[in-house]
Amino acid sequence: MNLTDDFYKITQRTNGDSGFEYILSLNKEHPIYQAHFPGNPITPGVCIIQFCKELMEHHTGEKLFLRKIVNVKFLSVINPQENAVVRVAFSKLSAVDKGYTCSVLVYSENLRFAKLSLFLERIPGVSLPAAEMRQLGICVVIPTYNNAPFLPVVLDEVLQYTASVIVVNDGSTDSTHACLEPYRSRITLVSYPQNKGKGYALSRGFDQAEALGYPYAITMDSDGQHTAADLPLFVEAIKKYPGSMIIGSRELRQKHMPSANTFANVFSNFWFTVQTGTRLPDTQTGFRLYPLGKMKGMRAFTPKYEAELELLVRSAWRNIRQIPIRIRVAYPPAGERVTHFRPGMDFLRISLLNTALVPVAFLYGYPSRFIRSITKSR
Repeated sequence: MNLTDDFYKITQRTNGDSGFEYILSLNKEHPIYQAHFPGNPITPGVCIIQFCKELMEHHTGEKLFLRKIVNVKFLSVINPQENAVVRVAFSKLSAVDKGYTCSVLVYSENLRFAKLSLFLERIPGVSLPAAEMRQLGICVVIPTYNNAPFLPVVLDEVLQYTASVIVVNDGSTDSTHACLEPYRSRITLVSYPQNKGKGYALSRGFDQAEALGYPYAITMDSDGQHTAADLPLFVEAIKKYPGSMIIGSRELRQKHMPSANTFANVFSNFWFTVQTGTRLPDTQTGFRLYPLGKMKGMRAFTPKYEAELELLVRSAWRNIRQIPIRIRVAYPPAGERVTHFRPGMDFLRISLLNTALVPVAFLYGYPSRFIRSITKSR
């Protein structure tokens, strides 16, 4: 049984010298409450124990087995109609052979619901993506501009996989600021008042990631196209190809994908091959893992959508290995989709960038790659 995202949502997490605490929002419409009991629902004790275990896994980033529960005291019932917000406070973890022990208090502002002590054992050979991302030094950078309807869903999904999230609010004028307020304690926020473009937002996100010491940054769009469930694919790829740029490649001929996007991608793929001598299936994707350590401060000169192509080309000139992986992408019907891609203007920008990059490729790019290859071989 796993309750996360259905029975409850994590709305806040705090760490202190004496332990850590989560604030949960319970889903009072969950079927468990219809059975236990209709008209006067209470939270079953087994569910309280289960979400304590899951929060321990979220905190440690490890898959754990509940070996022992002691000193259990249920002090008050949790009625989700009256107490939809619950706090779960953990004492500082004590490491023991094969796992952890800790004491837990489940409470609200006015009531104490349960006290218990847990011994949770690590499951050998099984680790959660959060632990691997933390060990590898991977953060997630999410640039956003006027995507308030989708942003909370994206953040809720991503925060189940990692606590290392940087959101760049690129001068949004909708309700994005209000949407981000409940997440302020769980993300790093970079914000500025005027819209500058995706390239500028990525640069600010990378600056923040480097300042926090992350050698890798995964970028995701905030419009719900990308799924956080694909984050483990990037983790597996970078473990296999350390120091590489991992590029999420979409299926370009799928339902609801705008034809203008498909044409721009095919056009961009062709010129990328001319400029670098290599082929990639998707040069316009925004779901990528950037090796910030290998890029050594590389930032885009172009401020808008074309920046992602520019970074791809310049990384190839530096001989940074580029590994495509297949990802999923969701395109809602045209009337439901929120997009800031302007087919005419943005395609013109990409065309102008390609026009500039072709001569630079032959004057600098190809010679640079050759010299770097010779230097590396020596």
